[in-house]
Amino acid sequence: MPKVVVERKGRVAALLGMRYFRLMTLISLACVLCSAGLIVWRLFPDLYGKEVIPLHYNIHYGVDWTGTWWQIFVYPIAGALVMIWNLFLAFCVVKREPMLAEVVLVSNVVLTGFLLCATVFVVLMNIVYG
Repeated sequence: MPKVVVERKGRVAALLGMRYFRLMTLISLACVLCSAGLIVWRLFPDLYGKEVIPLHYNIHYGVDWTGTWWQIFVYPIAGALVMIWNLFLAFCVVKREPMLAEVVLVSNVVLTGFLLCATVFVVLMNIVYG
């Protein structure tokens, strides 16, 4: 078996063997799925077909970012992309620096958690303004 294949199997086995990796990945995935699920559950039937909806609220100017109904899914898509990118980074560094892989996984949870909070506030804003 070529050395590259063995090394990749070693990285995957190293990541999957870490209980910490599985826990952080499940939390991040739950944040992304809750973000998308919240939009579909609370807003999608009411917002589908509307021309303009509020997407961002600024304390100084009020609603400062509006868009069409499908643009509300920017937050869950950004969360999924952040999660995929951070998992790739953890995969790349786990053999050399396992502690750095853990830091990347924690940042993954923090960033997807912030995007979940942003989604909650956008949903609440659309319920009020809708």
